[in-house]
Amino acid sequence: MEIIELDPADGDLVSGAYDVMVASHKADHPENPAPHRGSFVAGLSYPPPDQDEAHFVAVEDGRVVATMGIGLPNRSNLHFGWAWGSVHPEHRRKGIGSALLEHFIAYAREHGRTELTLDTHMAWENGVERAKAGRSFLEKHGFKLALTTINRSCAVDALAADTEQALLDKARAAAGDDYEIISWIGRTPEELVETMARIDSTILAEVPLGDLELEPETIDAELKRAKQDRTEAMGLKVVQTVARYRGSGEVVANTCVFLHDDGEFPDAYQGITIVDKDHRGHRLGLLLKLENLRLLRENFPHLRAIWTDNADVNAPMIDINVTLGYEIVDANGEFLRKFEA
Repeated sequence: MEIIELDPADGDLVSGAYDVMVASHKADHPENPAPHRGSFVAGLSYPPPDQDEAHFVAVEDGRVVATMGIGLPNRSNLHFGWAWGSVHPEHRRKGIGSALLEHFIAYAREHGRTELTLDTHMAWENGVERAKAGRSFLEKHGFKLALTTINRSCAVDALAADTEQALLDKARAAAGDDYEIISWIGRTPEELVETMARIDSTILAEVPLGDLELEPETIDAELKRAKQDRTEAMGLKVVQTVARYRGSGEVVANTCVFLHDDGEFPDAYQGITIVDKDHRGHRLGLLLKLENLRLLRENFPHLRAIWTDNADVNAPMIDINVTLGYEIVDANGEFLRKFEA
């Protein structure tokens, strides 16, 4: 077995890596959205502007039997590194996963990283049962659970029309006239780029991170535009709604949904929803998600479900999602291992 860095131009290896992802998805968590080939392939050539990425495949007898991606932040959190990996179900229990994990650790350590994470699907409450092999594997290699997020899905028409309208009316009344609600599809309007960069910079300071020690990233207009370039390159569309406070002209609340530019793919992904701490208590989170949901339905009728995850301790956002009809599917455990500098 040989571990090879994946060249995006090597069509055979890329196809092999994608096939491993599909087989692993079918075996491990078929209820979740399937991998999307177009986004995966494009993402290999367009890494995030604030992160260095490397991708590897394990090859045995000329066949790709496992794949792994590594991400290393390059602007802040330079102590941190993460990876994801999949071993084809037919090639498990042969030491391939352990070899990939050792490769990840060596690669990250060579780049000065001292805190490394990997994640795995886990069962949660009345959701789908999940195998415990992933957790056992990580714990065997010295990784400890640092953050649990609950994975939920919601049909785009989960609420009865009158129920949805009543929720929207109450949220609009709670927000009052102090906020301007602005929605769009695609890139952020240029006049909002600066204020959107400001609120994006608060995300890591506001969301629960468990035992992960991550500092907020300062996002400027240049980085904001570069992130949008990558989103477009990967064939993703963004449906976004924000609240702009009339008193300052600043965006103080934001929600967005990502979807593949593919009329055959029925799933969309809820992005971050955040409300500035000085503007909470006005039902802005619920208001924006309802407005955004309507925009999504009107423009993308092929969509059937939206998927989201929230830290298990993020009660306010979980309450909103339950109100909207989100139901538990499973959980995601992020496991951490620390090294000496």
